[in-house]
Amino acid sequence: MIEWMQTHRKWLVVTIWIATIAFIGAGFVGWGQFQFGRKSSTVAKIKDTEVSIQDVQEVYNNIFQEMNEKFGGTLDDATAEKIGLKKQAFNMAIQQGVLRQFAKDLGLYVTNEEVAAKILKYFNNKKTYIQYLTQTGQKAKDFEEKLKKQMLIEKLLTALHLKPSKTLQLTFASALYNSDNLEIKIINKSSVKVNLSEDEIKAFWEKNKQKYQSPTMYKIALVKTPIKGVATENDLKNFYNENKTNYRNEKGEILTYEKVKEKVKKDYLAKISKKDAILAYKNLKKGAQNYKLLTLTLNNEIIPAEKMQKLIQTGYLKPFVDENEYISAKLIEEIKPKPLPYEKAKTLVKKDLIYIKTLQALQNKAKETLKNFSGQKTGFVTKYDANKIKGLTPEEATEFLFTEFSLEKNKNFLLIPTTNPKKAVVYKITEQKLLEKDKYEKNKDQVAAMSERTLNDALFDDLIKNLMAKYNIVSYVK
Repeated sequence: MIEWMQTHRKWLVVTIWIATIAFIGAGFVGWGQFQFGRKSSTVAKIKDTEVSIQDVQEVYNNIFQEMNEKFGGTLDDATAEKIGLKKQAFNMAIQQGVLRQFAKDLGLYVTNEEVAAKILKYFNNKKTYIQYLTQTGQKAKDFEEKLKKQMLIEKLLTALHLKPSKTLQLTFASALYNSDNLEIKIINKSSVKVNLSEDEIKAFWEKNKQKYQSPTMYKIALVKTPIKGVATENDLKNFYNENKTNYRNEKGEILTYEKVKEKVKKDYLAKISKKDAILAYKNLKKGAQNYKLLTLTLNNEIIPAEKMQKLIQTGYLKPFVDENEYISAKLIEEIKPKPLPYEKAKTLVKKDLIYIKTLQALQNKAKETLKNFSGQKTGFVTKYDANKIKGLTPEEATEFLFTEFSLEKNKNFLLIPTTNPKKAVVYKITEQKLLEKDKYEKNKDQVAAMSERTLNDALFDDLIKNLMAKYNIVSYVK
């Protein structure tokens, strides 16, 4: 939960505009059964601070709204439940309650005058405020109580907010803009050649034969029913008029009969042939020998994969149109995977073994290069100077630099990219600077903001952890 809060901290301080969001996306959520003897609106209590259903709903509405944007406006409450938004909202409402109680314990409070000033700041005048309450269906008392809770947390966080010292900012800048003067040499995997003997390939297969399995196969009884019949012009026109909404162009416009006549004919004949296909399917289910026996994989050229899935799940496949015939089927047997014989597995085995041995050879070549290494000089580079690394793509150079700066080795090699390496980059650090002053000066404001945010994020995380452990949180929701 703490990790989630780090990136969604704004929801711990509920903003004034939340009241309108409540009416946009999420419905009112059920929050479980309550223990007897408590107010029905209270879900939890921390000392003398109560957390209400409305508090939880407020948080839920905001998380829902944010996630709904990511879902392209398609998120519903059922999906939100599955991805855990309800639980997140409940936990975060509890954390808000804990922060409010801590603020009270420190002697902080919010006056009615402060609430009035905040309302005036947002709405400019009383008339606009009253209109807002009317439009959102809220009572002034409820809205102002909600705002007071928000302002108490804001006051606490403002009181605890720290400004980083100059030393901390410089330390932060050094982590961002320290630089290395490098010598590098790039070895392409394509320059490494390996030879495999038959004995090596066979030995590798013997050791790993369980990896090389035949695909799952399905023995099925397949019935084909031809689409046939006679269609008069009048039959086709009547069929078209009854189903013309099915014949549209890319713009959604209904096409004329003349333009879709051949498609209309095919659909009409499919319709009048369907009875024969259904009869053949029923006979198949009853055990008639009207089928052709086939053994197929999930992905084949006869039955589409989604229909194969249906056949596997239910054991039967109802008639569907394929070109000029109907196809229906019954599952006879599922044939489980088993290790492939050497001759059938050999191509795959050889490919895998070549990959492994080539990678080993690339690593060995890189290790050998390190012994008496002299490479191309890059000049001083920070982890953000991918454009200064020649011979690597921007993505490869970025991965190399970020990895190199995270290691404490002045002489090493890295396989790039980490997944499916294509190159080995051998490097040596010849000189280091703790801080690239030019880059720091250029980005001084951003560094200050990042160091301040990092400092207060760490403070906030520790605060939440300690408070959640300190207070006795009584929950009234089962």
